[in-house]
Amino acid sequence: MKKTLLAVLTLVFILSGCVQQNNTETITILTSSGYPPYEMVDEDGNLIGFDIDFGNALGAQLGVEVKWEDMDFDGIIGSLNSSRGTMAIAAMSPDPERDVDFSVPYYIGAEESPFFILTLASGGVVDSNDLVGKKVGTQIGTIQESLLNKIEAEFGLVTDPKQNVSQLVQEVITGRLDFVIIEGPTAREYVLEFPDLTTFELSHPEVTKYIEEVAGVSVALPRGSEWTEKVNEAIEALIADGTMDALIKKWFTE
Repeated sequence: MKKTLLAVLTLVFILSGCVQQNNTETITILTSSGYPPYEMVDEDGNLIGFDIDFGNALGAQLGVEVKWEDMDFDGIIGSLNSSRGTMAIAAMSPDPERDVDFSVPYYIGAEESPFFILTLASGGVVDSNDLVGKKVGTQIGTIQESLLNKIEAEFGLVTDPKQNVSQLVQEVITGRLDFVIIEGPTAREYVLEFPDLTTFELSHPEVTKYIEEVAGVSVALPRGSEWTEKVNEAIEALIADGTMDALIKKWFTE
């Protein structure tokens, strides 16, 4: 009888331990792949990139499990506000016009501007004066699209925004688009992949205004999220312990 009771108590203890070990909270992080070096999908279908490594490190710092959900960029904010995700990490600039809360920036690139032109090296577009009358694409829902809406009439641009950056780049390569507007690190990644492409920083007064308002990339969270302060503290800790420097070196300088 004592042995039976002991065995039962031991089993209860083991099962209790299993419950405790599996009681870690899980958060859902939304992202949008196809934007190197921030978020990409490797040959095995796994999400990789600077934002993915950062999000996993952030989860570890917060003491939670991370579940990733890959989706179209222009659907992220609506999904956050409908409680489909806990937060979003998708190379998102903290634009005050977006209907979400933002963390402190977790990365500010060496270049001050998030507005770069990606075009064919042989296409005749070598500076901002060559954009007049051209056909341009950018990703829907981005600050690049917002900028494009402000300057398209001035330059007489024909705009063709799309959800997928990779598709836009392919259309530049095939000549369907004259250029796209994207962030500097992403533009450089595509230049490395496709040597026929080139990139340069867009120069325009509206760019200067944006730079004054928006710096770096931040975590996006639903309005009034209980996670915002915790995320800010975790980002500061990851910066202080050298984690962010290591990730920046891995994805932007190596």
